[in-house]
Amino acid sequence: MRIFLNILIFCIISPSLLATDLWQFENRVAITDTAKKGVFHHLEGAGRKHIAVAGGTVAVVWEDDSSGDPQIYLATKKAGDTRFAAEIRVSNGLEAYEPAIIAAENTSFIIAWEQDGVVFARSMNQQLSKEVRLSSDTASQVSLAALDNRVFAVWREQQGNSWSLWLARLSPETSGELTLRSKNRVETKQLDTPVLYPTLAANDTGLMVAWEDRQSGHTRLKYSFSDNEGRTFAEPQYLNEFFSNRNEYDKGSGVTRVSMATFAEDEIVATWMDKRRGGAGYGIFAATGSGNSFGPNEKVHGEDGDKLPHYNPATTGNRAGDFVVTWDDYRLGNSDIWLSSYNENSEWSRDYSPGPASGKGEQTHASVTLDESSGLHLVWVERDEIDGPTRLWYSYAQSR
Repeated sequence: MRIFLNILIFCIISPSLLATDLWQFENRVAITDTAKKGVFHHLEGAGRKHIAVAGGTVAVVWEDDSSGDPQIYLATKKAGDTRFAAEIRVSNGLEAYEPAIIAAENTSFIIAWEQDGVVFARSMNQQLSKEVRLSSDTASQVSLAALDNRVFAVWREQQGNSWSLWLARLSPETSGELTLRSKNRVETKQLDTPVLYPTLAANDTGLMVAWEDRQSGHTRLKYSFSDNEGRTFAEPQYLNEFFSNRNEYDKGSGVTRVSMATFAEDEIVATWMDKRRGGAGYGIFAATGSGNSFGPNEKVHGEDGDKLPHYNPATTGNRAGDFVVTWDDYRLGNSDIWLSSYNENSEWSRDYSPGPASGKGEQTHASVTLDESSGLHLVWVERDEIDGPTRLWYSYAQSR
């Protein structure tokens, strides 16, 4: 893939090259004010979809408690600008969590979040639209995907001791408002075990939904495909391969926090945290696929730092055929952001840590998006020390 060809060439010529030699990262740009005692910013949405680009505008959503209670905020900037506009509060309830954002074809942004146990969405095109309620029962952990001007949301609901996944189709209107077109269940029956952190991806072949499932008595990742815009879904399949290095009673390695994106015309990449490496904690694993299924699981990160745990994966792709997986780990002492993707041999490239998102302090919980020109837009949480107050940063890069 052309976005990463230079990575392979540079690695062959000079293995000691730094990440900054492989990527042309611009200076980081502050999204929020200087860290303040007791204020914490979170990029914890299902699928980690916290940044989007449309019509030359970059938009970031997050949750923080700067008002005294957790609320959702949005900040935007034009491409090339060296600062973000003043943040806008998106949520209106008592407490709000885990937002997501996606860009629609008509240059509007769609934002979804959980507010007081209800999932809401609204669009942003010059100004925020009215809120649209998506859920019926107690709900949380919403994620988004878009295909042209068709926008899809997935979330979980709880009714008593039963759980379900729901998919909605939304349309941003020329009036600036957002319309709920339809809503259907992903699985045909209520479940008696929790479902967690659903996410989805959309391309010309259909919709793919993935989530954490506990029906087997242990957390597994499942996925289900729809070829009719979410009206019906195929029988769910397992995404993560069963792995055990213990005994016959072992139910497999722990997995969590799947993130998913489309790339090229009809391909999908999913990434997640997986404990199959034994006592080394979570590793970052992935699978790629096309149509209604995935290929084998693959370890994303390299051998450097392989004995340490890795956290908070996110992924993105574009129609040009590029995709990126990002995560954070402590291999250099502090927590830094790391990135990888396929090289020209369809093998995972050498791990690399962007200069603006590494070094002094703790850099964690990245979210990333690729624009159609293969520009990489990265946002992350930074704190001076573990458990300290936080700040959000952004950086843009083109491959050399």
